[in-house]
Amino acid sequence: MSRRSSVRFVVLAAVVLTVAAASVGCASSAPSTADVKSSPAPGAAPRLKAAVTRFTALLESFRPPKLYGKELTVVHCVSFMKGRDAELEQVAAGEAFAQERSGWSTLAGLVRQEQQLAISYGPGTEATGCRGDVGYWRMLSGGGDEYVVRAAVLTTLGHGRWDPAHQQLTGTGSFQYSEAMAWDYTLRRIDGVWKVVARRFTGLSFTRSVPGLHPDSA
Repeated sequence: MSRRSSVRFVVLAAVVLTVAAASVGCASSAPSTADVKSSPAPGAAPRLKAAVTRFTALLESFRPPKLYGKELTVVHCVSFMKGRDAELEQVAAGEAFAQERSGWSTLAGLVRQEQQLAISYGPGTEATGCRGDVGYWRMLSGGGDEYVVRAAVLTTLGHGRWDPAHQQLTGTGSFQYSEAMAWDYTLRRIDGVWKVVARRFTGLSFTRSVPGLHPDSA
């Protein structure tokens, strides 16, 4: 990124953060220390995993389809951040949402992500999506409407280049991360929907080729 582009991006980010400053009140949610009282109700376990994997995938910066090929103007940045937060709210609440809602780091992350993709896959390559897959999963505590799980979610980042003439992505592909940090997630059922309300780093990681968890080397 040139010096002029960098300055412009900083200015844009400052404006965006001002526009997006309407904060959502969030209560702190500490993980329960109780032992697991019971297994989740039938059908709940897949929903717990879906909430954790979607939450983790949204921590990666990638464009929604409506922004493919678009310059990141103030309007587009605001749209990007609001859209991401709306998705995040579907799987997160309380402390977890407050800590991960969009800000400077989200926009900066997208720029860094696409700079790296351009180096690896060519100019104009954009981050187009992210998928999370459970590499490690263990129920730690809880019961009823709240559980604490230890999980490591491996992410796969999608990428491509936008063809304006044909209005479609070209040169599509994906990059699969081989390692993931392990976190303790507190999940609570809110209005019938399981959401991540807090997470704590364990100091451990999971690697695709190595069974179990190991001390994080990052």
